[in-house]
Amino acid sequence: MIYGIGYRDFTAEQGHNFIIQKHITKEEYNNHTTMLGEVNKINAMDNVYNLLYRNGEELLEYFSKISEKLATDKESIYLDANRLLINFLSSLSMFIDYGERYNKKHFGKARMKEFQETTHDFYDNHVSYRFIALMRNFALHYGFPLSVIKQSVNGPKGIFASRESLLQFKSWKHATEDIQRMPELISLEPHIEISMMFIKHLYQDFIYDIAPVILKGIEYLNTMIKQNGGKIPLLASYKNIEEFNKGNIHFNIIEPEPYHDALKIIKSHPSINIIVK
Repeated sequence: MIYGIGYRDFTAEQGHNFIIQKHITKEEYNNHTTMLGEVNKINAMDNVYNLLYRNGEELLEYFSKISEKLATDKESIYLDANRLLINFLSSLSMFIDYGERYNKKHFGKARMKEFQETTHDFYDNHVSYRFIALMRNFALHYGFPLSVIKQSVNGPKGIFASRESLLQFKSWKHATEDIQRMPELISLEPHIEISMMFIKHLYQDFIYDIAPVILKGIEYLNTMIKQNGGKIPLLASYKNIEEFNKGNIHFNIIEPEPYHDALKIIKSHPSINIIVK
């Protein structure tokens, strides 16, 4: 394989042109891709966290308006509430999977184990997190968690999980005793809010740990752009000159938008203060 570095140019007459400035070694090419590639991990984790957060907020907002819905749209409550809950449970599971994968990819197995140990600590020591983490299995293998719609003048009003219905499922593991101690009608809002708080902690830890490498990648890209006069950098690879002449070239265009997004993510972290000199 032959490797090169260059930039993308644009003119109104010719459109986009891909310019290879010089050839580089495979090691240099790999170094470029390594320095520039970490940004994808922070953006992926941010996307899945925002998916979970938005699903959780949408669910909690739905619960907050349940009295209005009981008065005007009672027929759709059962499906809509469970749909929103299952979306939240799925995105929580997805976030944990992403967290394990990206901690391992960036920091190695030791950091992945540390991430797992943190989630296990949440699981072992906090009823709400344990309850919600295992509820996805109930929804996936047994039934809808929210099964009781109650509308009364003096008593509780809303849609609830039934303790007895939940306990029909035999795979609650360590949460079985927790559920046995819960009221007959279980309101899920506080458990969801606490689970979201723990997930936010995991997310912010990941951003804090990966931020130094991402910032180096942003500086690296900025240097590349300065060196080619402000144009969008690219990396090129092709098998041989014959394939090059045929136009069989792979271009990796380094668009700046993901790096701008990554910088916004890092700036939004409550424990990170970036000083531009």
